[in-house]
Amino acid sequence: MKQAIFYIVIAVAVVGLILNLDAFIFSFVRMAISLAVFAGIIYAIYYFFFLTEDQRKYKRAQRKYKRQNRKKK
Repeated sequence: MKQAIFYIVIAVAVVGLILNLDAFIFSFVRMAISLAVFAGIIYAIYYFFFLTEDQRKYKRAQRKYKRQNRKKK
């Protein structure tokens, strides 16, 4: 009888941990998405407000050059 109660308690604890893990994973994913959006906003502010037009053209040319070289390999 004591063993049955022990295993029932263990089963309830495992179910509780799994449900808590599910909530933790969803909160972690939500936090990661929020951080990505926040980083994107900061980069957009940097790109459009702090870089001059010449610097933006240079960055575009760098990306284009890297993309072209990647396709050749």
